[in-house]
Amino acid sequence: MGLLLVVALATAFFIAIGRNVPIATTTPTMTYAVPTTNPTPLPAPAQVGDCVKLTGISIKVDYEKVPCDSGQHNYTVSKVLGGQSEKCGDDPDAYTKYSGWNGRKSSNVCLIPVFADGLCYDFTASGLTAEIKPIECSFLVVRVKVLQNTADKAACGPDPALALAYPEIRTTYCFTQAE
Repeated sequence: MGLLLVVALATAFFIAIGRNVPIATTTPTMTYAVPTTNPTPLPAPAQVGDCVKLTGISIKVDYEKVPCDSGQHNYTVSKVLGGQSEKCGDDPDAYTKYSGWNGRKSSNVCLIPVFADGLCYDFTASGLTAEIKPIECSFLVVRVKVLQNTADKAACGPDPALALAYPEIRTTYCFTQAE
């Protein structure tokens, strides 16, 4: 009940101040809110291929560039946008858009989520938090299969719960109902 109240108050706040906070989605069916107003600083201009760790809640997301070999990143920069209206890819709902600034210049980037093969994820709170953390598998969550060197949703088979293909990193994520 308390979580519902927080979501309702946040919605009322954005409506009251007349801001239109764009919603980017990590999946076609599950929304992920990324703030594009009052962004956190980017330490340096973002570049394609950067590994990023996003943390925090949807109204205050912290962006941190981390070494790709550290295993700390939960997103990869797939594209640096020239403006807010530019698309991330063929399936814009598969990407998370993030806007930030580095002191002098704003930077709008498209981010690809990073999932680990065989782990389970719960997307029910993905609109409230920046991280989609792996959790214990149960019938309420989805398990991911990571297909490297292919960007083809059809490679997931006939009935995946969800399939996300990213040509930029030649990776396809296949999600099935965990048991």
